[in-house]
Amino acid sequence: MIKALFAVDQFGGMGYNGGLPWPHNPADLAHFQKLTMGHVVVMGRRSWDDPALSKPLLGRTVYVATHRPVTAGRISGNIAQEVLKLEKIHPEKTIWVVGGADILNECRDLYDEIHLTHFKGSYKIDTRIDLKSFLSGFTIESASVAEDIQSTFIRYEPIFGRAQGSPN
Repeated sequence: MIKALFAVDQFGGMGYNGGLPWPHNPADLAHFQKLTMGHVVVMGRRSWDDPALSKPLLGRTVYVATHRPVTAGRISGNIAQEVLKLEKIHPEKTIWVVGGADILNECRDLYDEIHLTHFKGSYKIDTRIDLKSFLSGFTIESASVAEDIQSTFIRYEPIFGRAQGSPN
């Protein structure tokens, strides 16, 4: 299983200065931890370098898409192909692709599900994702509002499923 997990503001904003643009949000962090615990997390180097990200991510196997040395596992080259390899290496685990935007887009055709946190409002951003294009071909399967009422957790599934181990 390959799934995407990330958060955006109402305009698809998802990053600023190498970190998240919104204030610390315990509900979103708890949601992230609940979904990814015991599984594999794939992220870009800039996401890995975010000083707000506690490292290591305990209880998870982490792979960073980079050519630089990192303390986590490292993948490089065609990231979509590397993620498919990780799915074969870890068949009993979910592979969670968590960002940044380029990696999420590169792996878009691989997702069995997309878990997206929508934050209320807009924030100062320098990184965004085109949600209309990104979510094309996916449909909402479930939604819930966070207790703090500042965000909504939505799970999307592809209209046409993916054969295990291959792109859509």
